[in-house]
Amino acid sequence: MDQTIYNAEVDVRAQEILNAMVARGANGTWAAHALFATGADSSEVHEAMQQSLGDFTLGLTGAGPFQILPAMLLLCRWESELSTETVELIRQFFTQGILERGNTENHWMMFYAGNLLAAERFADESVFWNGRSPESVKAEATRWILGTIERTARIGHHEYDSPGYHAEHFTPLVGLYEHAQDDYLKQQVEKVLTLLVADMALEYYKGSWAGSHSREGYRQNTWTHVGPIQTTQYLYFGGEDFDASRHLQGFSIPVAAAAYRPPALFAQMAWDRSKPHAVKKTKAPRTIFRHVDREPDPVRKYTYMSTSFALGSAQTGLTAPAGPIDLVSWDLTWHGDKHQAKIGCNHPYADGGRFSGFLNPLPQDARRAIGSDKPYLQRPDRLFGASPFEQIMQHESTAIVVYQIPEDDDHPFVNMYLPTSVDWVAQAGWLFGNLGDFYVALRPIGDYVWERIRESANDNIMVSEGGLIDNWLLRIEDVNAGLILEAVEASDAGAFDVFCDRRVELGVDLSGWPVNNRISLEAFSGAKMEMFYDGSHKVNGEAIDYTAWPLFGALGAEGELNTGKVVFRHGEDDVHVDFDIDPDKPLMPMRVIG
Repeated sequence: MDQTIYNAEVDVRAQEILNAMVARGANGTWAAHALFATGADSSEVHEAMQQSLGDFTLGLTGAGPFQILPAMLLLCRWESELSTETVELIRQFFTQGILERGNTENHWMMFYAGNLLAAERFADESVFWNGRSPESVKAEATRWILGTIERTARIGHHEYDSPGYHAEHFTPLVGLYEHAQDDYLKQQVEKVLTLLVADMALEYYKGSWAGSHSREGYRQNTWTHVGPIQTTQYLYFGGEDFDASRHLQGFSIPVAAAAYRPPALFAQMAWDRSKPHAVKKTKAPRTIFRHVDREPDPVRKYTYMSTSFALGSAQTGLTAPAGPIDLVSWDLTWHGDKHQAKIGCNHPYADGGRFSGFLNPLPQDARRAIGSDKPYLQRPDRLFGASPFEQIMQHESTAIVVYQIPEDDDHPFVNMYLPTSVDWVAQAGWLFGNLGDFYVALRPIGDYVWERIRESANDNIMVSEGGLIDNWLLRIEDVNAGLILEAVEASDAGAFDVFCDRRVELGVDLSGWPVNNRISLEAFSGAKMEMFYDGSHKVNGEAIDYTAWPLFGALGAEGELNTGKVVFRHGEDDVHVDFDIDPDKPLMPMRVIG
């Protein structure tokens, strides 16, 4: 695609987003960009800034990244439109306020990006909010931002592929690219923005982000379309009609008002599902600092992008008792109505160590402290969050998901989420679903019961939208529970009943489970899969070498670990990214939570 034509198309979508935000009511420091960008009435912006920053400038309480970043993005882009009083309020905020960094990677990115831009804008101040000079504030922020970019270029993004938090990485980086004064920093920022756009494009399935995610909690991971990142995805990928309920997220409004445009080929890559293929990615290990005897392994992702569906999973690299609370290890995604186009399962692990392994509270307090604020994190019906007892093997469109849950676990079972819109057919231990363009085969391992799971609009902790969850919950009541899942294009399988009979005929060998930790099967494609819990994963007798996983490996994406070099291709177009890193240089430690 011609870059000029693509840029013009993005301009149209940006204006669509900004106009819609004004019509909805651009009330707040994130959304105020829409007022200035469209020439709308901006007389209430100072009041919005006063509400956001007022108390913090007096040192009465601490302000966090969600106040720090939007204040500076608004000042950097629209200072000529802001009143003298608003500019002075922002200055006082950065020189007299109490600013807090937060505890996640996106928090730190927003914190440091905002502080760097403030240190450049208010460079003549003698002292900043923390008692240090603007020069010192800028030096610390620059070191962290460049160090984090280098980590991403060498070992993969830490808070990876999150529909909920990718936007909070992307927006500060766009702000740095457009407003920072350091040319080298801006060059590195532009390169890492390319990787973050590629992350979205490679696993994009008709408006949904398929596969495993570091953070996809808040009981939305069963939705067809999830998260604030949808605004940025629509902006850069297009391909569908604008929907204000999905494409109007405040955290991305500064990006819609920005001039940054990614390479055009990613829009084509995002929508091209004409040839089924696997996407491999490596992401940085989770940050676990208590209770474990070894560092977590890197996250190795595998997502199979087919014409009518996408199946993705990850080797999470975790050991007990660590269990990051928002992590989603796998799902099957297709195009459909809300609630009706996802399949996933989860062991609702509730041990206090899942919190204290990577969060601040002490082990004896963590379970009550965090569970009291967010009770849905401890519910037995939970459908998201990592379990250290889950292990997965995937080859193309077939996955084996198994568990070895301790007998004394609070929740010695597994929850599987199934859409009610599918007419599930039971046959010889299998459950089959006809989705029209493709078929699904499920083989639960262990006794199970059908239940209905529903969480309604009045259960709105962290989520304001209604109808959180409403579908089947298949509870597999076995500490050695598991699941075989296979999705096959109807065009490859023939009639539905033929597919069902063939899948039953191929069978699954469970004779070694759990006593010998072994499960094997022949996939519909003819591939022979063998999985050992805590052991090897083999396809056609050859062990999968996860240590050889690339940073990016897919149709149109190539990049090895620890090189800082990636190439993206689509058709006759290509993009080469080279961070010019020293592979022998020690990585900056990642001190954020996992």
